[in-house]
Amino acid sequence: MENLTLRQKIFLTITLILIGVYYFVNSCYLNCTNDGSHFALVSSIVNKHTVCVNDYVNYTGKIDYCVKDGRFFSDRLPGNAFLMIPFFEFGILLDKIPFSISNHKPIQEVTVILLPNICGVLGVLLVFLFSRYFNNSYKKSLLIAIVYALCTLNLQESTHVFSHAPSMLFVLLAFWCLISARNIYSKHFYFFVAFLSYSTIVELQNILLFLPAIFYCYQTKKIDISLVSKNLKTLVYSSCIFLSCISILLIYNFIAFNEITLKSNKYNPLFPEELSFISSLSGNFLQGLDTLLINIRNPELWFNYKIGVQNSIPGLLIVSPILFLSLLGFRDFYKNYKYEACLFIFIIILNFSIAASHKTVLTRHVFTVTPFIFIPIIFLINSIISKKRYSLTIFFSITFFILMCFSAIRVFYVTNTYYGRELNNLFPFLKEIPVYILFLGLVLVIYLLFYLLNKFKNRITYI
Repeated sequence: MENLTLRQKIFLTITLILIGVYYFVNSCYLNCTNDGSHFALVSSIVNKHTVCVNDYVNYTGKIDYCVKDGRFFSDRLPGNAFLMIPFFEFGILLDKIPFSISNHKPIQEVTVILLPNICGVLGVLLVFLFSRYFNNSYKKSLLIAIVYALCTLNLQESTHVFSHAPSMLFVLLAFWCLISARNIYSKHFYFFVAFLSYSTIVELQNILLFLPAIFYCYQTKKIDISLVSKNLKTLVYSSCIFLSCISILLIYNFIAFNEITLKSNKYNPLFPEELSFISSLSGNFLQGLDTLLINIRNPELWFNYKIGVQNSIPGLLIVSPILFLSLLGFRDFYKNYKYEACLFIFIIILNFSIAASHKTVLTRHVFTVTPFIFIPIIFLINSIISKKRYSLTIFFSITFFILMCFSAIRVFYVTNTYYGRELNNLFPFLKEIPVYILFLGLVLVIYLLFYLLNKFKNRITYI
């Protein structure tokens, strides 16, 4: 993978900023009780210094909540709310500015949206980096990243404060670190452990993704069995990182429910199956898989956009038909990068197995692994180009363009018909653009401060 030129870096940065603006203006405060539950928790933590959401329980709609001993709690894992804290504090800071930035009260309902916006944009950047890692050109990688940004549910999940965008980012970032690590004894591997460990307190099923990671390390010889002392040291450090993150969840649940448990939704009175992992995963697997992928049992969802909205959003291959081409790309992916292809497939199978087995099956539950499904499309593109057959290239280009348009339109539609959204009010956050501009300004100031500090430190070291 060649280094990018300054011009390429600038163009990539501008592209990512424009995608970020597009995600922001497509956002719309709190959509429903799901993100309301996350918001209730972060509000309680920051304003009341407690995990009890009694003062904010209305945000949960008495749907996405838990109740024990007369006290109310969010039924979400706390990892997403913890990530929201700096963005909530940014809203508090904006409230202290003497001139009006937003007419919406509380303004924190605007500023917390910046978290999924950023996660979505960074996810696009990682898709670009993965494409470059697999020896693809700058232009092709940028094209693929833009298609991912516009033609998958990355748009929807980047416009509300559900847990799926942070989950996707931390998992994708973790495996970027793992794949780029020379071995398990490098700092990249510890970053992998840290990112994936934290992702487990955002969405608990991510804990299973350590299995394909271990298998991948063994396959690629990133671990040397003969280095006993080094392996022991790595195991101890990795275990400490993992246990630190899991301890956060255990401590949070103990404070809330006065018991040691991994399930933060255990006491939701509306979903008694969540009392245990076994009962929550007692759904019909085949029906669940169909719901997540192609909706053979309900073909009306293929063409009737109006019924495929909210919790009835169709499977990934229907809402983003561009992914059909991605699946075809796995063949050439395996031929060129066998171990990475096996890793991606293992990750996808695990995530789909858990989501399809659940009593409640929703397409967004597999969003975390969407990039792993999408990235192999680049191998299909390369395969078509390498054949040097004009008619085949033209046919593929037309097919690609049609599927891309269908995907972009459908994703835009399901995003703007979600709970709390209406098609007659496109780009709801256009009026909140000053918040985004101020946030970008703050990020730029922080970046310049770090840049100048680093330059000053290097100068002192040189002297």
